[in-house]
Amino acid sequence: MIPTMTESDRATAPDVAGDANGLGDAIAAVEREFGALFVRLRGRHRAEAYEFDPQVPQFGYLMISALARRGRMHAGALAEVLQADKSLVSRQASQLEELGLLRREQDPQDRRAMYFAITDEARRRWTELSERNQGTLRSALADWGEKDLRLFARLLHRMNEI
Repeated sequence: MIPTMTESDRATAPDVAGDANGLGDAIAAVEREFGALFVRLRGRHRAEAYEFDPQVPQFGYLMISALARRGRMHAGALAEVLQADKSLVSRQASQLEELGLLRREQDPQDRRAMYFAITDEARRRWTELSERNQGTLRSALADWGEKDLRLFARLLHRMNEI
């Protein structure tokens, strides 16, 4: 569950706008918050992977999520999306295939190349878990207000472009 910010949280949250030490302190506050966010996200991904299937490691769940969102992909393209080594993707694909969660499809344009695609069972599990997670996020952000959410989305987008 994603916690919502209470009044006491707001009182102790870093005040990057009014900091007397200026830009350096504001950037340091962003770095601290990103560090905390990354730790939480790693923990969530581990928990989601386990909930999806106790035999699926975190990276395998990331592969399934990428394929669920983007559709079938070649190993190289999937490795690029996940910023991982192609050999890691291939090894993990073999494990997911053994679990019945991934299948290989021959590329009709290049008979030597293979696509990775998730199975119907993987799609069902991923959709169920994704919908539950979206509900949790929507509940957590429900009291933010549309203006704050749009600003947050714009700022996250800017950060993702770095």
